[in-house]
Parts: sequence; structure tokens; C-alpha cells
Amino acid sequence: MNGGSGARRPAVAIRCVIAHHLTARHAGFRVIEERRTRRTIPPVARTVTTLRLVGALLAGIMLALGYPPYEWTSLAWLGLVGFVWLVATAGTRAVALWSGYLFGLAYFAVILSWLIEVELIAYYPLAMVQALAFLIAAGGIFRYRDAAPWTFVLATAGAGALAEFLRVRWPFGGFPWGSIGVMAGATPLRPSAQWIGATGWGVLLAAVAAVAVLVLRRRLSWKVLAAVSGGVMILGLAGNVWPAIPEGETRSVTIVQGNSPCPGTRCLGERRLIYESHLALTRALEPGPDLVVWPESSTGGSADPLRDPSVAGAIGAEAVRLDATLQVGGDLDAGPGHFDNVNVVFGPSGAIVGTYRKRHPVPFGEYVPLRPLFQVVPALDRVPRDMVRGREQVLFDLDGVRFGSVISYEGAYARYEREAVRAGAAFLVLATNEASFGRTPASDQMIAISRMRAAELGVDLVHAAVTGKSAFVHADGRVESRTELFETTTAAGVPAARTAGPTLYVRWGDWLQVGAMLAYLGLRVAGLIRREERA
Repeated sequence: MNGGSGARRPAVAIRCVIAHHLTARHAGFRVIEERRTRRTIPPVARTVTTLRLVGALLAGIMLALGYPPYEWTSLAWLGLVGFVWLVATAGTRAVALWSGYLFGLAYFAVILSWLIEVELIAYYPLAMVQALAFLIAAGGIFRYRDAAPWTFVLATAGAGALAEFLRVRWPFGGFPWGSIGVMAGATPLRPSAQWIGATGWGVLLAAVAAVAVLVLRRRLSWKVLAAVSGGVMILGLAGNVWPAIPEGETRSVTIVQGNSPCPGTRCLGERRLIYESHLALTRALEPGPDLVVWPESSTGGSADPLRDPSVAGAIGAEAVRLDATLQVGGDLDAGPGHFDNVNVVFGPSGAIVGTYRKRHPVPFGEYVPLRPLFQVVPALDRVPRDMVRGREQVLFDLDGVRFGSVISYEGAYARYEREAVRAGAAFLVLATNEASFGRTPASDQMIAISRMRAAELGVDLVHAAVTGKSAFVHADGRVESRTELFETTTAAGVPAARTAGPTLYVRWGDWLQVGAMLAYLGLRVAGLIRREERA
């Protein structure tokens, strides 16, 4: 028996080796087949992916329709819901990120279409860079798509808050145009911006969209969506019950919209002609206004009120005649390769009583960052000088009522106007020049931003544009005496001074956005710690 058993051992060993070899070979074929399967996307899957990406583009367009000239805010919110749903239900991270980026690209391509009037080289790169914000948001949404429902809501709102926070600060000082929360300014929810600002409304709209997606995915009931939506509506209505409306003394203000003889084309002697048009309209005014406002770029070139005594004398004479304060905008020479963008204020005595210098220039419009690097771009020959930045906020006195001024692009950043109100401004003046954008929605969008600023800060705002549209924007949402584009005219209004204490938003700023952002970053850090502990 022992001898027979020993004879069988080599045969058994050989069979084991052969079996192991065949098993390993079969496993190798299976791995190769799996790799081929991963590399080859079935036609149905490719079609679904394509439809998702097209859906992301359509959802981005829907969101953009919440901005002027349409202001279809309900449709815009559905576009936001579509974005969150497409990302949360994507099959892979790559599809989720592409969905976010294409959504953002479509959104900014629509609302920034007015840049085409300037240069395509300004339009395409800006839209492409701004779209990265939604890619960042998509990363957070996808990562927590299967987390607990309220963790998903927090991640959606917080990732969006982080993306918006970064977008308005970097690169080159950021770009605030396109904030989703500004759309709330066209709705009855607007007055509650006094507590949470436009950024806060952006957080809440994203959170409600996340709840709606959870309902669509059958992870929450419709009752929860109804309760959350009801809470948001109550917050909005509370702002109407306790509005932040200035109730102090009023001041009579006249905007002089002198227009340009060649808007956007920079014809010979344009600045002198613009100055003469504003001067002629001012000379036609009857005494009565307390403040007369000339918009941004209403002087400059050979018509420099700080260097030409005849220009300063002519403007000062009108201040004396009208017994009024005159604020005059100008882009004035500041030495080789530089210029100042200034609001010059003449008192009723005819003398210059102060100046405010713009602090936030438009990158590639009023200065070229990293100029040696970008000098190969021919279109930047139109920006031969760099603006000198102002250093401080300045307030002006109007017979006991102080007002602050900002210039054009600064008005899209809440922080500059908020700083003026914190310093004691009872109302604000925004001087702007949007001649380069032609007959596009740029002016209407800027007024929509001013409408939200007025609601956030609880102050009335004088919105003066050299070629239109100009308007008086009130804290309660009224937009009065709106002029038309490229109209040579004047507009009169009566802003009231804010005498009550500062709004919560003036005190605390973007507290809800920062809180949501930090909570989201806390989720990410906690996840990293847990991963390290498991390792």
C-alpha cells in the first residue's frame, strides 16, 4: 500500500501544477477582458453620457435666464435643480465634473454675451475660467451624493459657497458678475438680503435645490421639500414685514447723462466732446437739485478738471449758479503709462472739495496684469495704460447728509459699497460707463446688481451711466427715472438718507456663505482624518 501511494504522488503533483496553470491563465484572460470592457463604453452608455452633458448645457442656459433682460427666476431655479441632479446621479466622477463645467460654461456664456461687443478674446477666456467654479461645486456634490440626506444638502450648499468665494477673489482680484443670489433681487425675497446678502441667498437656493434632488431620488419626502421651501419663503416675507428702508432726510439729485458721440469706438476728441455735452446739459438745469452727478468718464483727456483751470472753472461756475454740489467722473492722466479713474466733487462755492479714486480696476480693461506675459495679445493694445489704484473710501457732505461713491466695476463687489455704509454713508452714488457694450443687457444687469446692493445695505443708490442706463435704485426695490441707452438726457430723483443703524449684512457681511463654506471644508477634513485612521 505504501509503495502504491508513493507511485501516485508524482501524478497528483503534475495534475495540480497543470490545474494551477490553467486557472492562472483563465484569470489572466478574465483580467484582460475586464480591462477591455472598461476601455470600451457600450453605445447605450455613450448616448446616456452625451444626453447628460447636453442636459448640463441646457440647465446652464435655464439658470442664465434668471438674469436681465429676462429675469425668469422660477425657470432659473429649475436649471439649478437640474445641475445638482445631473451631478448627483452621474455614473462616474469624470461625467459629474464635465457636467458641472459645461453647466457653468453655458451659464456664463449667456450672461456675459455682452463682452462680444468688446472682443471675443475677452469673452471666451473669461467664460471658460468662470465655469471652473461650477466644476468645483460639482466635485463636492458628487463626493457626497450618497451621504446622509442633510450631509448632502450641506455639501451642495457649502461646495457652491466655496466656489463662489474663490471666484470673486481669484484670479486678478476675481470677478463678481453672475452671482446666483442676485437673482433674488427680482423676487419678493429681496428685502431679506438685509440679513444674509446676495451670497446668503445663493447658499439657500442651492440648499433647496439639493432637497428637491433628494426628493426626486426618493431619499426624502415631498413634505420635507414643502417644509424647507416654506421656511425660505417665511424668511423672505419677514424682510417685507421688517424692511430696511431709509427714512431720514431726502436730497434732490439730478443725473446728467451726456452720452458719447462715438460710444465704444474712441473717436478723435471724444473726451472733450463728452465733457461739452455734460456741461451743456448742466447749463440747461434750473436751480433746485442738491447734487448733480456726472457719470464715469464724463471728463478726461484735454478736459481735465484737476489740471485745466478753464474746465474746473466752467464746472465750478455751474455749482455756484445751481447752489449745488457737483460730482464729476473722469479718467485723468497720472504720468507715463498710468491714469486715475476719479470722482471729483465741487462744492456750492465752486471749489473742489474732495476726490475719490477708484480702488478696483478692471483686469485687462483698466490695467494688464503680468503685462510682459500678455503683450503678445494684439487686443490688449487698446489698454496702453494701467490705472493707479485708490487707497481709501471717501465720503462727501451734502448739507449734513454724507454720501459715498464707487466707480463702475467696484459696484459689482458688495465689499466696497458696504465699506462706505459702514463708514457712515447715508446713500450711495455709483458712476459708471458701459459705452463699450453697445445695446446689450450689460446695463440692465448692472442695475440689477445695484438693486441687490441697495437691499443688502438698506440705502438708496444713485446709478449714473454716461451712455445709460441711469436710474435711481431704492432700498425697497423701486427703480425710478430709468433712462435709455445712448440717450442724451437728465434724470431727477430724491434719495432718502439712512438714519437707522446698519443692517445685519453691513455688520457681518457674507456670514452665511462663509459659514456654509467652512462647514463643507469641515466635512472634507473629517473625511481625511477618518481615512488616515482606517489606514
